[in-house]
Amino acid sequence: MPKKSKIEIFNVMDEKELDEALKSLDYPIRYYQRLIAMKLISVGHNHKETGEILGVSYRTINRWAKACENEGLNGLIPNFSGGKPSKLSEENKVQFKQILIESENVTMTDAQRILKEDFGIEFTLPHVCNIVRQLGLITANQDQNSEKRQKMEKKS
Repeated sequence: MPKKSKIEIFNVMDEKELDEALKSLDYPIRYYQRLIAMKLISVGHNHKETGEILGVSYRTINRWAKACENEGLNGLIPNFSGGKPSKLSEENKVQFKQILIESENVTMTDAQRILKEDFGIEFTLPHVCNIVRQLGLITANQDQNSEKRQKMEKKS
């Protein structure tokens, strides 16, 4: 039987509150990872085992458990924004997607040019591919084929 955690995660909240938060879909995936960690601890897994199961370090699990002990579920909500904001606003993404849908046979190079000319934003070609993929206009497989085609065009 694994060693019980010395950190009392149910200091500010109870197990029912943790279970309800796990069932909801209101927060980003990092929050759920932290909730799952607390659930694993609550059923008897130690911090090392919990970290191995979730693929994070013992120190990270320990930090999350201490935050939970002190602040309850609020201590588990990530406060890191996840990087700098996109240069392309949500409104511009919608407009860009519409332009691509209305245009025929647009290459990634064309899409890159549209972003520069219509929105004043320069992106590398791989980043343009990521944006177009995020907009749901191509699949990763189509993206790879497009990059191969463009490399072959450059060689010619």
